[in-house]
Amino acid sequence: MAGLVGYSALLGPIAGVMIADYFLVRKSQLKLDDLYRRGGLYEYTNGVNLRAVSALVAGIGIALLGLAVPALRLLYDYAWFVGFAVSGVVYLMLMKR
Repeated sequence: MAGLVGYSALLGPIAGVMIADYFLVRKSQLKLDDLYRRGGLYEYTNGVNLRAVSALVAGIGIALLGLAVPALRLLYDYAWFVGFAVSGVVYLMLMKR
């Protein structure tokens, strides 16, 4: 059981970033040509969206914090939901800048 919760601490934040980006940042509208174009709208620094990576790390870190601090065990027990929410909110804040 603990192994599955550990995986969810990684997968929840990924889902949070993906869903926040598609539905809230891009409002379900993608420019298909730019998906395949060099220098297009979706190309980031060396091919990596550093804001998304930062949000992912924040979501994973908060979810795994419950593993390190016994008083915050609830964060780890609900790691998918915690990571999803934290990474989604952090990503939205970073992308709005």
